[in-house]
Amino acid sequence: MLHTPVEIGPGTADPAVADRVVDAEAALEFMKEATKVATGTELEDIGQRLEIKSALFREVLAEDRIRSLDEEGLGRILRHIFTLKRKAKRLLRRNDLESIRQGLGDLLYGEDDVADRFDRFVGGVEGFERAMIVSLASEALHFTDPGRYWLWTHWIWNPKTGTGALPLVTHQEGVDLAGPSPGAVYQQVGQALVQVDAAGHAAGYARSGKGLFGTDVFLACVYAVYMFTVFRVKLSQEFNRILPELPELVERVLGVHEIGEGHG
Repeated sequence: MLHTPVEIGPGTADPAVADRVVDAEAALEFMKEATKVATGTELEDIGQRLEIKSALFREVLAEDRIRSLDEEGLGRILRHIFTLKRKAKRLLRRNDLESIRQGLGDLLYGEDDVADRFDRFVGGVEGFERAMIVSLASEALHFTDPGRYWLWTHWIWNPKTGTGALPLVTHQEGVDLAGPSPGAVYQQVGQALVQVDAAGHAAGYARSGKGLFGTDVFLACVYAVYMFTVFRVKLSQEFNRILPELPELVERVLGVHEIGEGHG
């Protein structure tokens, strides 16, 4: 049985806590800016692609199949993780396939607290920046069991720089994202996302996908709007022209740009 102190789903957030955590005005303003350049249909399509991505992860990383995970299967997963796309060979140069299988099996199906499993996985992968390993761990958890686990990447929250989409839509005094280890931070992010998810579905800005997938799309939109704002201010107009449009940027950071009915 999987254990985690964070509950995800309808009715798991306290409205009073959500009000303290979520900056509703900022959240609505970010989505207002996003929907100036992306239609509701485009964002809903991204939400549906997240369901396809989840089906792929659940297929490849199923408990009864993970012990036979091969290089091709690992590549199919990494292809849809923003920071790890096309890095399967590099991962296997520094880590043998059996250790990856065992690490993912323990992470997804072990009986310890999720923070402990998360820390073991992050500490057991060599040859990659910690942010990339964190992305692999959280994406494996979230897309294999999206009703229980959540997404944490450095575009959502970067502990080193204090930046990301999450702090842009939460009150600093209402949320604590710090922790002594990656697993502890993962739990803190989850506590905040419970509130963001509840507020987002109630207010309508996280309805582009089912459950937490709608919040994934929302946070990716926040990140994209922020990035476009920064680039417009700091970079030349010529460089800005090579940036993808907002819907494509959202697809890319969520790892669904090249995914379709055939799983990609």
